[in-house]
Amino acid sequence: MSVTIQLHQRPATLGGNPVVDQIVGVAEQLTDLWFTPNVPEDARRDLLFHDALCLYEDGQLRSFLMFTSRDGRLEITLMGTDPAVRGRGYGSMLMERLFEDARNLGFTQVVAMTVPPDRKPSYSKTVAFYESHGFVVVRRYNDLWEVGALELVKDL
Repeated sequence: MSVTIQLHQRPATLGGNPVVDQIVGVAEQLTDLWFTPNVPEDARRDLLFHDALCLYEDGQLRSFLMFTSRDGRLEITLMGTDPAVRGRGYGSMLMERLFEDARNLGFTQVVAMTVPPDRKPSYSKTVAFYESHGFVVVRRYNDLWEVGALELVKDL
């Protein structure tokens, strides 16, 4: 089994890009379990301006991490792993690569937003994942998204 990670800078184009379709395909598999129905197509548009780290297993996209820069910090905007390969550490591999690239570019913080577990219990795993990578919950937004949001920050 060969695993590689590739950076795709603003991969969405008006003519289309197969990697965008693959990211959207993974997001569609995660709809209902994690994402609301609008997320896959929102991701397609976001990729006009966001970058993505994609993990490939034997040439097939299995996991992605979308991010952008705002206010001098990198911000994770969406992450997902094909349910067929969950538990292999692919999300952690992408996270570590993001941290490495961020440090090399001079960033000192990475930010992530997620759903509060008290609003959707399955997100307790998401918060635990971020915390296991050194993120700390710094703020709660009650009026953001449909159910509120948590802001997590990691100092690099």
